[in-house]
Amino acid sequence: MYDNIVLIGFMGSGKTSVGKSLARKLYKDFVDVDTVIEAEQNSSVTDIFKNKGEEYFRLLEQKCINELTQNKGQIIATGGGLPIYSSIPEKSLIINIDADFDVILDRLSKRERDKRPLLQDESSARALFDERIDTYRELANFSVDANQIIPTFIHVIYDYILDKRVL
Repeated sequence: MYDNIVLIGFMGSGKTSVGKSLARKLYKDFVDVDTVIEAEQNSSVTDIFKNKGEEYFRLLEQKCINELTQNKGQIIATGGGLPIYSSIPEKSLIINIDADFDVILDRLSKRERDKRPLLQDESSARALFDERIDTYRELANFSVDANQIIPTFIHVIYDYILDKRVL
């Protein structure tokens, strides 16, 4: 039995959208790490990166995931770097939203891309994706093929959670 479901994957893979949908279907609370940090810091992730640096932001992420996982029965969406730079408590079911880089780019509007500091340079972002993808897959208890249409892979995750009686 797990205390929470934690969604990981590259930035823009759909963790927030999937998390909100799963939370509604499972009657659980949904929490987005980036949104919590932005509220606590009264600043956007982009501005935190720009004004205080990535290292400061990574410390905020670790603190946030540690605090969030003190509660139980939540669906938690992480930022793309959280599982790379921070540890996720063991009592969490970790689900990787596994989408190809080009699929992610196709799904994101220009406005959404602009909100992600590490996605500004496409070739650097692709290299970052290639660097991180194996870690996401290794850390996950379950990876879902997120190259399908979103409702399809949400249903796959939902079935997995119900079959495994996770929460």
